[in-house]
Amino acid sequence: MLAVLLAGCESLPFIAPPETDPAVTAYWDVHQQRLSALDAWTLHGRMVLVAGDDGWTATVHWDQDRQSYKLRFIAPLGQGTYELKGDAESVTLLTADNRLLHAGSPEALLQENLGWQIPLASLKYWIRGLPDPAVSAEDLTLDGTGRLSQLQQHGWRVKILRYQDVKGLDLPGKLFLKNEHFQVRLVIQDWQTAI
Repeated sequence: MLAVLLAGCESLPFIAPPETDPAVTAYWDVHQQRLSALDAWTLHGRMVLVAGDDGWTATVHWDQDRQSYKLRFIAPLGQGTYELKGDAESVTLLTADNRLLHAGSPEALLQENLGWQIPLASLKYWIRGLPDPAVSAEDLTLDGTGRLSQLQQHGWRVKILRYQDVKGLDLPGKLFLKNEHFQVRLVIQDWQTAI
């Protein structure tokens, strides 16, 4: 996720699922095309991140407009708000104590300042129910209607536990991400799209 991070959607190579049902495969092909066209959205939800015995919860607001993005993480009980903002040229993090920080990538800012190791470049695809086209995908599984159910990329196991209809487009409503150090649960309460 730097220039590629939360940048706008480029044309995606279509990833064929290991399915034999032609109807499921056909829906997956169409579904990928529709999702790849989605390059602007706003979503609101909740996030729980667990690392060993430590946990962190936040409300998440994500505004994406092609190559520009803004993610706000609002911690409960007055613990503060963090705002990650960037585009293809730069990325900044505004901390809860109003420090404005810069780094070469949003992943570096989150790692150095919050201790999070989340592959945001891939998350911008996973959050839409797509595999990251820049990284090989393993164990890609579709549900019975041809939507992404789970996959493994970057050492992360990604499971989409629920979808929701947004203007006729199936978008994830609940995701679970896990690697050997972190677990992340995202519940998306509201999607707003231009499609």
